[in-house]
Amino acid sequence: MQGLCKVKIGGMKAIAACLCLGAGWFLPHTMLAATLRPSGVVHGASVYLSDVFEGLESGQDRLLGPAPAPGKAITIGGSQLIALADQYGVDWDDQSSSASLTLTRAGHVLGRDDFAALVRKMVAQGEGAGSVVVEIASFTPVMVDEGEADPITLSNFEWDHKTGRFTALAQPSHPSGTAGADSFTVRGSIRPVQPVMVYDHALPSGHIIQQDDMRIDPAFTGTVPPLARSLPEPEKMIGMALVRTVGAGQPVEATDLRRAILVHRGDPVLLSYNSTGIRLTATGRALEDGGSGQFVHALNLGSRMILIGRVSASGEIRVDASSTAIPPDSEEARRLGINTMMLDGGSRP
Repeated sequence: MQGLCKVKIGGMKAIAACLCLGAGWFLPHTMLAATLRPSGVVHGASVYLSDVFEGLESGQDRLLGPAPAPGKAITIGGSQLIALADQYGVDWDDQSSSASLTLTRAGHVLGRDDFAALVRKMVAQGEGAGSVVVEIASFTPVMVDEGEADPITLSNFEWDHKTGRFTALAQPSHPSGTAGADSFTVRGSIRPVQPVMVYDHALPSGHIIQQDDMRIDPAFTGTVPPLARSLPEPEKMIGMALVRTVGAGQPVEATDLRRAILVHRGDPVLLSYNSTGIRLTATGRALEDGGSGQFVHALNLGSRMILIGRVSASGEIRVDASSTAIPPDSEEARRLGINTMMLDGGSRP
């Protein structure tokens, strides 16, 4: 004779067919030595006897019923546990009506990065666009089953290529309620990946930029500040000073840098003149402030002539071979606003 035995598990009914003794039927009763699990994690959509008891023999596991939703839990009380043990012939060593077991369905939360990846995939498949950066502005975190290949489906995708803004309808592959009730709108922006000048390593404020301090990131995926799009040529930034501390991989912005003053007005400088096979040096005085690579005027203290040269290092000026020396009392010197006291060796005005 065959009957149905029902066991209620936290609001969930597990229905198992039980073979009972009857005319012409014999069921051997085998007790299985097992212990109650201290806690349990259910991997999948169903709860099995092995999720409740450990130490079951091979082939003795049984399906009990559906598992809770991913991330949710059910608690099985002592009387229900005893009923399960009796029904399936489990030799539960420390049976107690005060015992309980909480089973949690394994899962993970789909967050901002997961939705960005879904949008990138949709763009690649449907729009035929190249590499893009997706920034999610609005979405609803969703708990899904672990290992589920496609837990969310995106549809009604609309992308304004001019502004970069997009919207899409997200629908869980396994909705928990009425069809469409779990759906929500994902909003954000899409922009193409672009090459950006970034700092190669972290640098402190006041650091003088060298050639190996910056590099081009050909596929920068972060947010590009507006001032990172209007930079001077890289060679023109060498020798400039940082006005703030920066991190590795951070975009270089125009406001990060200022011209480093290597020679100060009124300070003594070394003047050098280089031509084919000739190098001459002389002492002089800077007549204006100058940063690396800038052209400034300087007074040759020996000849008392005003020269034009490029700042090559701290306190050093390389005289421009194509320039013409200016007499200190000339109209051009006065037009340049060069102070007489500076020419006479006085202090800075």
